[in-house]
Amino acid sequence: MSAQIPPVFTIAPGKPFLDVLASAVLNGFPRADGQAPTKLELARWTILLPTRRAVRELEDSFFRLTGGGGLLLPRIRPLGDIDEDLLSPAADDGELAIPVSPPGQLLLLIDLIDDWAKANPQTLLAQEIASAPHQANGLALSLAEFLDGMETEEIDIARIPDLYGIESARHRESILEFLDIARQSYPGRLNAQQAIGSQARRSLVLRREAQRLSASKTELPFIAAGSTGSIQATSILLKAIAGLGNGAVVLPGLDRVMDEPSWLAVGPTHPQYALKQLLQNLRAARQEVAELGLEEPGPRRWLVSELMRPADTAHLWRDTLRGREEAVRAAMTGVELVETRGVREQALSAALILRQCLETPGRTGCLVTPDRQLARRVKVELQRWNIAIDDSAGEPLIRYGGASLLNLLLEALLQEFSGETLSALLRHGLAAFGESVDEARRSASLIELSLLRTGTGAPRIGQLSHALRLAAGARDHQHMLLRPVSTEHWETAALQAHRITAVLAPLLDDLPTTLTGHLDRLAHACEAIAGEAFWLGEGGEVLRDAFDLLRRESRFLRHCDLPRAAAIIRHWLHGLPVRRQAQGPAPLSILGLLEARLIRADVMVMAGLNEGIWPAAPDCGPWLNRPMRGVLGMKQPEAQIGQTAHDFAQAFGNTEVKLLWSRRIGDSPATPSRWINRLQMILTASGLKDLTGTNSPWPMMARKLSEPKSVVPAPMPKPRPPVALRPKQLSVTRIETLIRDPYAIYARHVLRLEPVNPISAIPDPARRGLIFHGAIGDFLSHYPKDLPADAATKLVEYGSRHFAGIADYPGLVSFWWPRFVRIARWIAEQEPQLRAGVERIAAETMGEMSFDIAGESFRLTCRADRIDLFADGRARIVDYKTGMPPSANQVEVGLSPQLTLQAAILDAGGFKDIGKRQTIEISYVHISGGEPAGEFKPVKLDSIMSSAHAHLAGLKRILTAYADPARPYLPRAMMEKEEAVGDFDHLSRYREWTLSGDRP
Repeated sequence: MSAQIPPVFTIAPGKPFLDVLASAVLNGFPRADGQAPTKLELARWTILLPTRRAVRELEDSFFRLTGGGGLLLPRIRPLGDIDEDLLSPAADDGELAIPVSPPGQLLLLIDLIDDWAKANPQTLLAQEIASAPHQANGLALSLAEFLDGMETEEIDIARIPDLYGIESARHRESILEFLDIARQSYPGRLNAQQAIGSQARRSLVLRREAQRLSASKTELPFIAAGSTGSIQATSILLKAIAGLGNGAVVLPGLDRVMDEPSWLAVGPTHPQYALKQLLQNLRAARQEVAELGLEEPGPRRWLVSELMRPADTAHLWRDTLRGREEAVRAAMTGVELVETRGVREQALSAALILRQCLETPGRTGCLVTPDRQLARRVKVELQRWNIAIDDSAGEPLIRYGGASLLNLLLEALLQEFSGETLSALLRHGLAAFGESVDEARRSASLIELSLLRTGTGAPRIGQLSHALRLAAGARDHQHMLLRPVSTEHWETAALQAHRITAVLAPLLDDLPTTLTGHLDRLAHACEAIAGEAFWLGEGGEVLRDAFDLLRRESRFLRHCDLPRAAAIIRHWLHGLPVRRQAQGPAPLSILGLLEARLIRADVMVMAGLNEGIWPAAPDCGPWLNRPMRGVLGMKQPEAQIGQTAHDFAQAFGNTEVKLLWSRRIGDSPATPSRWINRLQMILTASGLKDLTGTNSPWPMMARKLSEPKSVVPAPMPKPRPPVALRPKQLSVTRIETLIRDPYAIYARHVLRLEPVNPISAIPDPARRGLIFHGAIGDFLSHYPKDLPADAATKLVEYGSRHFAGIADYPGLVSFWWPRFVRIARWIAEQEPQLRAGVERIAAETMGEMSFDIAGESFRLTCRADRIDLFADGRARIVDYKTGMPPSANQVEVGLSPQLTLQAAILDAGGFKDIGKRQTIEISYVHISGGEPAGEFKPVKLDSIMSSAHAHLAGLKRILTAYADPARPYLPRAMMEKEEAVGDFDHLSRYREWTLSGDRP
């Protein structure tokens, strides 16, 4: 190798980078004598690569090319995460400070932001932080990203005052004041802790190693491969390696065919920009860079160069492409463009392509995308065929065992164990609370159904067991699913509820004020909930390391309340990846852009090629605008586009490539990546419009995979059960349901179904009605003739007894009790006038009557809220409604016949303790507890008894009709409101058959 030519090489995108590199090393590269190393000598080589994934792949290449067996590999290390045992500083340089970890940096910045907010209380930002301290977390994350960028580019933060001379908006001046945290407070606290920023320390390590190599002049082979030198410290190290006697720098995909005017015009958004800057630093001309590998690059290299031609020389396209149609077609061999309608179709298309790879044994496929959401979609789509894919990014820790339990516990704590959060926590697979898993699941189901799905929200966590025992004794109003539960199971669930309370209730008391205190308390609680399983299983080791790291770094944060601790912990549960250990090489894999730079697969699926995703939209960040970045000498955000363009060009050089993008993302139109647009333009100009991807078969196959053979909407159900199974007894309150929604009667009385309430914090009006009715009924039963002197007080006392059943639900009591007190006072005021001429009151009394329907007896039942018995032998029927009562017209036409049918039962002597009586008045009393607390609403009818007899006759006609086996129970036959929701609409698939036009 000539001493005048810098030892800089490149491997074209069309070649397998790591295989070519390994082959060259086995042949003696970069030794000056060109002598191939023996298996023992190979260990004298040192090779630096950009990523850990590339390190593993290069090791595999060496084993594959040598046939395995006994082999001492070179020292292969990742350049981006370089080890100090490899790159040790010189002894006289002194020890480097300890790097602050990402959690430590975040906690330190949160603490500094707190100090700043206290020192600047007059600012709006400080006031927002004071009102919601956990907001400092987001500010700290953004500030940490800014500081990392400054350290990576080695910009002295002491230069921030240089920005004050720039003419800028007032809010920018406020930002600069806030950045005093970065300029003064942050370095000061780091120095006090004898720490240093991780990016700054990496740059120092790389620079020291560059100095050591330059001074040592080692003759041992030393290679840096695959790096573009975009980081200044890395570039300095590469220069030092290039200066060694047996050193070499191997560049990834240097464009050696680009014309010189285009090379001079290469700017920050071009894939060759970083390499151009690196060559200038190495003082090497592009023409001096040699191609590594024996075979010549294919025509794809030329197409990549034309595809990425700088805008300043785009006018040369016409002449360059003229007459090169066959070259373009040859370069496109193995390349397929795939345009999809949306992201879901794109994910399924990618999955189909990867699935096809497995049809040929030994064939490999790789998905490359910067869009993590798209990558997860592809993984999910592959699961339909039980295909696993190796994802280098892993999955967030929060999705695994103990971490997901911790997340649910945090959410429950923040909401003080609301119904939804408590249910989710108890349903977790690890939430055993010291009981067996199966028994814990049964108890959780019983707690949920009896306490959390009753319209009352959740009881206080400290009263969980007490509330459960009360629910066990309330047989009258239990859900049908609870009635078969044995006393033994109730007792087992109550004991489990006691254990749950013992673990969870203390978490709400004496909250710690430090992050360490929160971590210790949460870990102890999770261990009590799940036992050792909390730390075991997939992700367990990562979770334990996360706890240890947060405990260790919590010294940086002096004060931490629960919301802030939850935000910090959740951030790391989401941010830490869990990577599954693959058993041997995986045929399918998902890689990020940097990882894929040097990796080769039989099929390379490049997805997410939409503008704004690949490449991402340039973003200066919230702290500095473009002029400010220019003053500090920082790179503009367009430099990132150049890096991702280089990653695209490298992957595009693979033998078989699929390029995927979407026309829409969500509900918005999407634009193909600029590189897709350019490629389509080249193809169209070359007469290859059929290759532009608009007619790709993959999206069509994806749609066919999800399309049913035929769509047959569900018809409106018309159940016709045998007459013997049809109800022979109904209450008067069910008659309106029979008229308006017969299907509900079928579901409830024939199928024996009962709706299960959702878990909700919204109070259930039906539960409120039971409590209010019970209290008023007890009061009227105890005082059927004369009112006590303190009627309101007495009614409140009866109310307190019924409210005792929900005493474990303080939120509900505080919401309903004031309303009941107002209702009690209103009733006490109205009752003297209402009782005028009344001999006595019959309250909460049962009535029934039987009559013949098609040769069989039918029983009509009721429970009357109140019947006022006058001295003249007549009666008034009163019904208390916590909801809106029906109108007089609805009563008159028979759509709401509850009270008229009660009058018919009373006229027939169906109330045993009353006898036969004529009803002269029916009334509703609307008790809302608002203003006014109640309202007396008499139902004005021409003749109550005539209406009663007519409604009874009409009921008999309806029941006779349902005695016909051909008569179906139709859903929603006569609903009061079209938008009303029925209890069994989901069962009848109401939305489906109404959309298809099949309506009663």
